[in-house]
Amino acid sequence: MEKLVFRAFRAVDEPDTCATFIREHVRVLEDFGITNVTTNTESWTRDPNTYVIVAISDELGMVGGIRVQVARSGEPLPMEQALSKMDPAIIPSLAALLPEGNAEVCGLWNANRFAARGLPSLLAFAAVSLANQLGIRSMVCLVAHYTLRHALRVGFTVMGDVGEEGTFTYPIPSIKAIAMVIPDVITLTTAHIAQRQQLFSLRLRPAQLRIENVSGTDLMICYDLSLGGLLVDLTTYQGIWRERVLYSETA
Repeated sequence: MEKLVFRAFRAVDEPDTCATFIREHVRVLEDFGITNVTTNTESWTRDPNTYVIVAISDELGMVGGIRVQVARSGEPLPMEQALSKMDPAIIPSLAALLPEGNAEVCGLWNANRFAARGLPSLLAFAAVSLANQLGIRSMVCLVAHYTLRHALRVGFTVMGDVGEEGTFTYPIPSIKAIAMVIPDVITLTTAHIAQRQQLFSLRLRPAQLRIENVSGTDLMICYDLSLGGLLVDLTTYQGIWRERVLYSETA
């Protein structure tokens, strides 16, 4: 069984890892014929509010990654930078989410040498699971039409008030991009029940070993998603979870 390590860290703390992330991401984009993504810059590597998750294989090295960029007043998220010229309505839509805490899940990539194993879905799960550590209430993302299913699985819904019912032609004519949001990333009521339980599990235990199977291939994932000082005290939540398991078994 193949084994991966999913590791989360703040971008500014690991410049060398970020450089590898960028290099591998660019390679994947070029394989799709994409060379002009306006938000594909190195500026996020110097942003103390950007967090990164990388997927590392012992044999193949870094094979996937994803970023979570926490929104700040006066600093447009990558989604706003990409879409505001096509539809200025994206600006007030994102601004409305800022007061309670918002972040964008972006920069998802999966190396071709590790394709068809469900890695994008697993990385999306890991990114959304960070919400409690980051103190945010909502998450947004901009996904290509061929990765829409990954976002839907973790509770993202289409932002129908922007673009053409949430859809944009971006970054090249052959790709339709969809703007999406999880309006309440704490309760995750928009996620399917199985995925919701898995996300809560990662929040309760951000360091754990799990066998995952998304696309018919078993993967052993060693999750290392604790962001150090940002990890809240989970004692109360763990107590609630133990009681829930106890009573569900005796019912």
